[in-house]
Amino acid sequence: MRRTTLILATTALMLAPLSALAKTRGFDSTITAPVTTAVKIEVVLSDDLAHRADNLPDDIRRRGAGASSLRSGFASNGFYGDKALQRLLEEVEEELTDDLTKRGVALSDDAPVILRVVLEDVKNNRPTFEQMSREPSLSFDSFGVGGAELSAALIDDTGSELGTMTYRWFESSLQNAPFIRGTATWTDAKRAISRFSRHTAKELS
Repeated sequence: MRRTTLILATTALMLAPLSALAKTRGFDSTITAPVTTAVKIEVVLSDDLAHRADNLPDDIRRRGAGASSLRSGFASNGFYGDKALQRLLEEVEEELTDDLTKRGVALSDDAPVILRVVLEDVKNNRPTFEQMSREPSLSFDSFGVGGAELSAALIDDTGSELGTMTYRWFESSLQNAPFIRGTATWTDAKRAISRFSRHTAKELS
């Protein structure tokens, strides 16, 4: 019988350097005017997050405190798996497409202005399939707090930035623990993505 692993809130806080812990949430933007042309959406992983698809973070300070071994990606913020992260990129693009369209922002793959979005960091509430395959003690009953950090740049046809946006939110406690049965793998991360998308659409419209 598999041992259920409960990851405490301190694990999520290990995602960021101590200097960043004071700000666990918030949207910042340097956009000063709505876009008046069509926009092309590009969504990519940060280099660090792409590395963590198949590895633990290089910076040991970003590895969670509850790791039982170097294979324990769930506790140590790594070994997410390429498929899991690609699905999150699709989630970001779908949210932005819906929210920008609702706000009247035209979208086109041939647009002169690019909205380049970077999924900087994520933390999952439950293990991915890749993490469970690496750590036998994990199961889908294993639970932790999660969230996401995203950034974006609006780039014109000359390659110049028209403005930037950032959003970061990670759940900081297990106060919702009575409801963990209804929590999926990326519940907190998707909540952060949805908020970022709505803020971004409002800024550009």
